[in-house]
Amino acid sequence: MDGELFSQDASVSWEELLSETTRRLEGDNAEFEAKWMIEEVSGVTNLHDYQEQAKPIQLKRLSKLIARRLTGEPLQYVLGRWQFRELDLFVDDRVLIPRPETEILVGYALEECKSKKNQLDETRSLNVADLGCGSGAIGLSIAREIQEVSVWCTDVSEGAIEVTRANLAGLGMAGQKVSISQGSWFEALPQEMLEKFDVIISNPPYISDSEELPLEVSEWEPSSSLRSGPLGTEDLSFLLNNSIEWLSAEGQLILELAPMQADQMVEEAKNLNFREVQLRNDLTGRDRVLMAKKPL
Repeated sequence: MDGELFSQDASVSWEELLSETTRRLEGDNAEFEAKWMIEEVSGVTNLHDYQEQAKPIQLKRLSKLIARRLTGEPLQYVLGRWQFRELDLFVDDRVLIPRPETEILVGYALEECKSKKNQLDETRSLNVADLGCGSGAIGLSIAREIQEVSVWCTDVSEGAIEVTRANLAGLGMAGQKVSISQGSWFEALPQEMLEKFDVIISNPPYISDSEELPLEVSEWEPSSSLRSGPLGTEDLSFLLNNSIEWLSAEGQLILELAPMQADQMVEEAKNLNFREVQLRNDLTGRDRVLMAKKPL
């Protein structure tokens, strides 16, 4: 083994590499991460294949992945992809890493979409906006999992739009339901869609400027996608106030937020006369999703 971590001349099996990679990575999730890296480099997925010998080019790539991870770079960026519901998403440091909390958000949105489809005229599609789409995880999941839907994915970040477009390319026929545009929040939507969105959904920045974050988050993930301002609720309030004119008569706004913001945002929604304002829990039982129907 040399400066590239593994000697290119060595004859070594994937089983041996799994053990050595786990040792180098250390930490509670080391073996899990080592398996992800080896599967990414080799394509092996079962124990029998782990007896095969690695090729020099594969050893070189594995060395590079390990070196990147040892700098603190998140595993998802190192691999360049991450699973989100039914999607295998391309991700890099231009977008947030898709998280389980957002999978829950999408689950609630899918329930709402299915309920609304049962009430709609069968001659038209459901209209959904994913604002601040990042990797496209939310909007593309809805396009994949719901029939007869039109989805608008928007983001102010050019880099995020490029990542969403890359992920759209892997969506197949379902990708025909998706429109992608760059711009700040509602500015990216076409004016003809005023009062026509059945669902507006967003996982906006909701962390305050002063809140401390783990180094793996603060040093690698885009700050503009995490931090909303001094309060942390600036973007949530903006979306509440400005979504009203874009929602259809029975349109639903669905927002991911931090548990400590939940009560405040419920009060704001009620003060704006949103109907059926409710909170939904994440996997840990904490308030994570605000759902509110357009005011009359």
